[in-house]
Amino acid sequence: MTALLFLLLAPLFSGSVKWLKARLTHRQEASPLLEYRNLAKLLSKAWVRPGLSTPVFLLGPTLVLLGALAAALFLPLLPGLSFAGDFLVALYLLNLGRFFQMLAALDTGSAFGAQGSYREGLVTILAEPGTLMALGAAALAGEGLGLAGLPVLGPENALVLLLVLASLAVALLAEGARMPVDDPTTHLELTMVHEAQLLDHGGPLLALYELAASVKMLFYAGLMALLLPGPKVLVFMGVVLAWALALGYLETFGVKLRYLRLPDFLSYNTLFGVLALLGAIWKL
Repeated sequence: MTALLFLLLAPLFSGSVKWLKARLTHRQEASPLLEYRNLAKLLSKAWVRPGLSTPVFLLGPTLVLLGALAAALFLPLLPGLSFAGDFLVALYLLNLGRFFQMLAALDTGSAFGAQGSYREGLVTILAEPGTLMALGAAALAGEGLGLAGLPVLGPENALVLLLVLASLAVALLAEGARMPVDDPTTHLELTMVHEAQLLDHGGPLLALYELAASVKMLFYAGLMALLLPGPKVLVFMGVVLAWALALGYLETFGVKLRYLRLPDFLSYNTLFGVLALLGAIWKL
């Protein structure tokens, strides 16, 4: 159910961010629902792939989306899967999809695909340890390693969970390829990360990638919602709305960091994760 909710909500989320950015820059804004029509248009086009590519090129976008939807199944926002350690399974399902995305980009044989895969791999290596430590800290403060046993924010664990939320916020920007880690609208060689891997994709393959990127951001918003008090679905919708507003303002008034500065920014993810883990161990 959670995966289906994410699949339906993903175009509205990305469309709302684009609508807000257009409104903030005084451009004629399109409806937030336009993304549904754009995706339908892409899905109706023919499948095209480079002449020298293999079936990996076609499998990549499909596995990226399936990995993100499978990870969403483990979020207990609505009835879904749950067992001890499921946050590890969910995170590595996302990473499995990313692995096939990098393979599909390399499969094209283009310089841009290789460049984007290298950069995406580095961003993943820098962001993953902090995210794992942050969720491990939340698990230590809760009832076990399962996502269903994560604690909610309260006076007794406020510092630990605020650090976890900060770490997840940085991870969301990296995972979703958003500013200041990446610019989803750029096509400049010096600044492209995620987009460099998608240049040879079009039609249904590009639609799958765009859906997967939004579903991954909703997954991290769902993780944050689990740590906040209140009815989970309502809290999740509030977190999604807050992120749509934050991304709209950040990408209108902010700038993308230089690639060489990304390790500095992503080190905050690790720092928050380490501090949260130390705080959780201290309270045991």
